[in-house]
Amino acid sequence: PNFAGLQTLARLVGYPAGTTGVPIPFSDVNVQESTGKSIYHALTVNVSKRFSHHFEFLGSYTYSHAIDDSTDLQTLLNPQDNNRPDLERSNSTFDQRHRFVLSAVFESPFNRQDPGFLNKFLADFVFSPIVEVGSGRPFTVLTGTDFNLDFGPNTDRPSVAPAGTPGSVSSPFVKDFSFIPPTNCPVASMAPLGCTGNLGRNAFVKPGFVGVDIRLSRKIYMGEQVNLEIIGEVFNLLNRTNISDVNPLCNPLPGGTCLAGQPTASFDARQFQFGLKFNF
Repeated sequence: PNFAGLQTLARLVGYPAGTTGVPIPFSDVNVQESTGKSIYHALTVNVSKRFSHHFEFLGSYTYSHAIDDSTDLQTLLNPQDNNRPDLERSNSTFDQRHRFVLSAVFESPFNRQDPGFLNKFLADFVFSPIVEVGSGRPFTVLTGTDFNLDFGPNTDRPSVAPAGTPGSVSSPFVKDFSFIPPTNCPVASMAPLGCTGNLGRNAFVKPGFVGVDIRLSRKIYMGEQVNLEIIGEVFNLLNRTNISDVNPLCNPLPGGTCLAGQPTASFDARQFQFGLKFNF
């Protein structure tokens, strides 16, 4: 590390710099206090049909907006600029703007006591689908470099520039944005050391979620009070790749690697599950 440069910067901004050539043997000090603020707005619409004519359904749509300055103990608690923690106010990490869920139950209209083989075979089936559609949740783009000199790279964000700005870098997974080194600098001559980016927390959104699950069951009666239920279930019927997490890192230095938004994890692929239930 360039200790001489760090000491010069520390003196310029009024921090202790130690003896020339000797780094200060201290790390950062984390203050944990109950001063976080959050707010949640939501509108929910439910439409339902009770069971009749052999089917029922329930549809639910929620529009919501969660805003805070630090979501929970699992997220980054330190602000990018320790002098301006208020600048961390943004969409919550768990903010999901739109969510729609539709579930239904369809019962076979045939009766096992009806005449004819086909009627008896199609009797006692129950079909239950669930469809879920949701918008993506936010994520924060990080530089991976300790530009703000707070002894860790976990809070540093780049600055945003118009797409195509000379010297900027861009990610193929974040459209219409370019990134440059942090530009909010207390000492311009030391830039980008000691600087913070103008990009806000949780400024981008991960891909949305679409899931279709189905359940098909049939009861085989062995008497009025005894039956064997055969159950088949399929989760993620469409076998859609639903992204659960993305790469947050983007090195904004000229020629740096920027893969912010690249999918790194996904929810389960299509799964089948079968079961038998003996009822008596």
